[in-house]
Amino acid sequence: MSIPRLLLAPTHRTGLANALAAALAEVLTAQGQRVRYHHAGPLGPVAAWDRWEGAVFLDPALCSERTLLALYEAATRGADLSLLSSTVGLLDRQEGAWWVPADLARLLDCPVVAVLDCRDWGTGVRILASGLKAHTTGLDLAGVVLAGVADREHFLLLRRVLGEEGLKVVGCLFEGDGPGWNDSAPGAWGLPLDPALLEAVSRQVNVEGLVALAGRRGFLPAQGRLNDRSAGGPLVMVAAGKGFTPWSRDSVEVLRAAGARVQRLDLLEDEELPEETAGLILAGTLWPEAVSDVALNRSLLSSIRRAVEEGLPTLALGGGMLLLLQRVQDTLGRTSEMAGLLSAEAEIVSDLEDTTYVEVVSDRENLLLARGEEVTGWLLSEVELSGMGTDWDPLFVSRSAGATEGYPEGIGNETLVCSRLFLHLASTPEMAERFVEKCRACAARRG
Repeated sequence: MSIPRLLLAPTHRTGLANALAAALAEVLTAQGQRVRYHHAGPLGPVAAWDRWEGAVFLDPALCSERTLLALYEAATRGADLSLLSSTVGLLDRQEGAWWVPADLARLLDCPVVAVLDCRDWGTGVRILASGLKAHTTGLDLAGVVLAGVADREHFLLLRRVLGEEGLKVVGCLFEGDGPGWNDSAPGAWGLPLDPALLEAVSRQVNVEGLVALAGRRGFLPAQGRLNDRSAGGPLVMVAAGKGFTPWSRDSVEVLRAAGARVQRLDLLEDEELPEETAGLILAGTLWPEAVSDVALNRSLLSSIRRAVEEGLPTLALGGGMLLLLQRVQDTLGRTSEMAGLLSAEAEIVSDLEDTTYVEVVSDRENLLLARGEEVTGWLLSEVELSGMGTDWDPLFVSRSAGATEGYPEGIGNETLVCSRLFLHLASTPEMAERFVEKCRACAARRG
């Protein structure tokens, strides 16, 4: 794989690198280039931006190196440019993860552009530059984008010092002109991106220069690709649409490789499941402000409830679990009636700023895992459940990274997995195959 690629990574935590990547993707797409965007690790709901719908990320903690490269190859196939970004610093480790963004750059043999917080820095920025160079051995530290620059005189000083350290400046964001260090990255509900953001980035960042740096990538030998085996396979509906961000767009490729035909289910616009539906995935972030709108689609919620009750293989993860409850209270205090498959209620307390990693052990055989299998999952929202009653029959034991004791999580049966946690379908080679096989059996029963 030799697609030009570039990782935008900050020196320390910020949403700015994500905002830059989002803006650059829009600017270059408008110029006719085919751009693919990945985040380093799962994104929190507030910044789950992807113009193609659904979060796309690469996380060595969730799948093997071989699988990660296959996912990346599938996602970037046919593209002109691959952009990646990180929320945490280039050398920072997010809690619960063993890797840092620099590790991902090494794995992908990917040039890195560091985003520097230059507020109040003068000649002393030399310390930051030399430290970055010293601790990025083996990486192609191709350039830097400056942020928080006070004025032109400040910019010229910084550029001179960084140039003396061998770092090429490819962008300069002046304080108060465009995205800042403490600004939030644009989330899915922030689309389309603000024209002022796009204008500021295209004016202050050398877009063509960044594309040229992306061409300095190495060559990645094939690690085995995800081949589409969906022709003639069972139809799996995947929830999406305004108000619901799918948990991982890469999982669509995994489903197709396992032999499923995949079709989008719009939670606001579609009124019922297609008659030939053999599997259903309700997995993603339910936007708090959209809960009441989704709840008004009574026809679709009733169709989902009937299908699940009749044994339709279903994954309901994260916000998808909320769709199956009796009622849900959003962060504005509004209560909405949902599908009512489970006699429980939920309150969305907040969306987590950062992904929380958890270790998940299957307590019994289910749609995704055999008994005793262990995978890494993640949590994106804080949700309080009440009134589960006899419906609560845990599928998993979950524990935080580094913890010794776990807690019960998830409910379901032979055809349903329902949990507040997210599991990536590429976590084990058999996970997607197991689910699609159940879907295939469901389609066969219907004749």
